[in-house]
This record gives sequence, structure tokens and C-alpha cells, in this order.
Amino acid sequence: MRRGRLLILFALILLFGALAVYFVLRGIGGPTTNGQATPPPAFEARIVIAAQDIARGSEIPPDGVILSPFPADYIVETMMTDLNLVIGQRARMDIARGVPVTQNMITDAAGDLLPTGSDAAIAIPPGFTAIALPLTRLSGIAFAMRDGDQVDVLATMLMVDLDQDFQSVLPNETRILVAADGALLTALSCEVFTSSAGTTECSNTVAALFGRLDTEENSGQSLYSRPRENQRPRLVSQRIVENSTVLHVGTFPLPEDASAVAQPVDQGAGAPAAQAETVVIPAPDIITLIVRPQEALVLNWALKAGVDLTLTLRAPGDLAATDTTSVTLEYMVETYDIAVPSKLPYGLEPRVDRIVVPALPNDNFAAPQAQ
Repeated sequence: MRRGRLLILFALILLFGALAVYFVLRGIGGPTTNGQATPPPAFEARIVIAAQDIARGSEIPPDGVILSPFPADYIVETMMTDLNLVIGQRARMDIARGVPVTQNMITDAAGDLLPTGSDAAIAIPPGFTAIALPLTRLSGIAFAMRDGDQVDVLATMLMVDLDQDFQSVLPNETRILVAADGALLTALSCEVFTSSAGTTECSNTVAALFGRLDTEENSGQSLYSRPRENQRPRLVSQRIVENSTVLHVGTFPLPEDASAVAQPVDQGAGAPAAQAETVVIPAPDIITLIVRPQEALVLNWALKAGVDLTLTLRAPGDLAATDTTSVTLEYMVETYDIAVPSKLPYGLEPRVDRIVVPALPNDNFAAPQAQ
């Protein structure tokens, strides 16, 4: 009896296994039409795709693109279908391997611009604009940034108090104007005057001073005021542009320079072969940023006002907005507990009237060399 039950159980296992194999095989075959599997869709057309990574601005070589089958129903009018219209053209943007080539990705190899304008304008999003700023090794993050990086812009300036009418640095220099008989005058200011026989003669040794007659608040006395520049300016630093995109580091090539090739520098007959092939690239002195129109106005004002501008580099994809506080002498002293120097009976010789900024010997250098 027990053996019979085992045989029945074994038979059921075999039956279920056979059914499972049948349904699996039928599922792999897929739906059929008249007993035959449905054929895959036919690739009736061919399009041009990149056979290798093509850098922006480089000329597309014959082996850089190929024709690849593509469903005709999915072809759009901007896709390229003729290799002859692509080979020898110049890439207007980075084209990754395997990406279909479209009309907006290429331009004439001679550098002629398409009706859409310059290549640089393509990278500017709608609602933004581009502005160029001067660049040094110190303000430009030691030339670490590259096209497409995100940067902030810091501004540092000196501020002074001004006379609202004169627009001159306060405090004004004041003096009382009196005649020979002691009467108050509101006339020309005299450096030297003489009085004889009831007459007063004004003989200025320098150009006549300009100013105005003020009334002293406490005494009500009339005072002649003129500007003088003896006020110490106050330093302040703040971030004025946040999360700006670098459009280009250095000067954009002109259309006639697009096909220019750097020539090796002749080091002489006795120079090693490796040095003879070295090409010196000048260090960049300008950078172009993509900013909002209002930020462009701010940067333009800062440039014309002689404000010191410094760039800081952000991490890729960092879009976080952060608040910053203007940094002044008071902020530095209070926030970092900086001690105010005491007046001592000794000091340094020679005297130090300003901070000595270290010179960077490599500032007169060329950018990294290409071989």
C-alpha cells in the first residue's frame, strides 16, 4: 500500500513537470500567427550615428560616424541620413559614441556660423546671458575651472563716508572767515592777507579754496567748510553671484582661427626631441560666465567701479542656495575672537603700514604645456 502511494506521488510530479516545460517553451516562442512566431519590426531606414566620442569643435573624421539601421517610423527631419553631409564638418557640441547625429550638432568645418548664431550662444539657457570677467591665477581658482563648471563670484570693496553735497570724503576742513575789523565774511578764503589804511588785501600763495559757509549746531557760529581727504576706508566683502556656469575659460577663437594648428616651438638643433615638440599655450586672462541679466548688470557695475572680484569653485551638480553675511572688520573681530593689538612701547622696524602680499613667482608663466 505504501509503495503504491509513492508511485502515484512520483507520477504526479512527472506530470506537473511536463506541463511546466510545455508552458515555458510556449511562452518563449511568443504569440504566433498561423503557427509561426511574429517577426520583429523591419529596419527600413538608416541614420548617421557617432562611432566614437567626438569633442565639441573638432572635425568629424571618416571613421567617426557610421550608418546604422533605424525604424523608419521613428525618424525625424533633423536626423542625418547621409554620411557625406556629416564627414568633414565640425561638431558644435560633445557627441557621445552611439548618439544619432542631428543637424544642430554640426557646422561648417571652415567655421561658418549657422543661422542660429555662434556656438557659444547655444550653451546659454533661455532667460540667461553671458558676460566676460578678467582672470588671474589668484582670482581664478589657480585656473582649476573648466567649461561647464559652477562658480560663485565674491566682491570686495572699500567704503568711506562722503559729504552729500561735495561728494568728497569727510570730515570737511572748517575755518572761520573774518574781515580786518573782525566781521564775519562769506567770501573768498585767503591763505595770506594784509591790512593797511583801512583796506584788506588777500594774496593767496596757492589756488583759492572752494567750499561753503556752514553754521555750527551748538554755537550758531558761521564756519567755512572745505573737503579734505583724511578718512580711512573700510573693507567689506560679500558674494554677489551664486551658482554661475562657466561658458568658457580664455578667449574664444575667432572664425578664421578655428582651423589654426599650434606649431612646435623651435628649441634649436641641440635640444632634445621631446622639448622640440613642446607647444607653449598662454595662460588665460579672461573668463566668460552664464548669469541672469540682473547679475550681469551687477558684475558690469563692479568692473567699472574697480571692485575686486574673486571666483570660487562649486561641486558638480551642487544647486543648493545658501545665505551669506557681508564680512567687515567688526564681523571678523567678533566672530573669530580676534584680539585688537595693544599700543606697546616697541614695534617693528621697518614700520609696516600695509599688509605685504606675497609675490607669486610663477605668475609670469604659460599655461600647462601640450605635446
